[in-house]
Parts: sequence; C-alpha cells; structure tokens
Amino acid sequence: MLYPRLTNCVDCSSVPALLADIDCKLTELAKNEYNNIVFQLNWPVPGTVIWDLLNYKRILTYKYCSPEYAGSYSIERIASRVKVLINK
Repeated sequence: MLYPRLTNCVDCSSVPALLADIDCKLTELAKNEYNNIVFQLNWPVPGTVIWDLLNYKRILTYKYCSPEYAGSYSIERIASRVKVLINK
C-alpha cells in the first residue's frame, strides 16, 4: 500500500519548527472555538486534536531540553504524528 509523504523538508523535523507548527495550529483551533462561542457559528472543533497537540508540545519541549527524554521515540517519529494531527 502506498503512503503519502506529508513533508519533504529536512528542517521540518527540528524541534523548534515542530513547536512553531503546533502553536500555529493551536491558535487556529482556539480562534475557531472563540468564534463558535461569540458568534454561535457551530464549527466543529476537535477536542482530541487539541489535547494531543498539547501533549506532543509538552513531550517535544522536554525532549528539546533533554534528548534522553523518551529515548525510544525519535524526533522523526514524533514529527510524523504531529504533522498528521496538524493536517486533520
């Protein structure tokens, strides 16, 4: 089975770039939630994606400070999961 490649960028799997991508997506989801509350737009806001992105942001922050943290998981493996969540 063929799997699409989400990125071809070498720098995209660096921790600061991933943290910036997560922040952008969380900002977008927060704006949608705010508009839902204020203007009653009824747009879907996936709570599980927000929760997962916050958890990955915490993991990446710890891994940025200490590369031995969660040593069995590589940055590339975490980056692939983050990219999937960002594009949901």
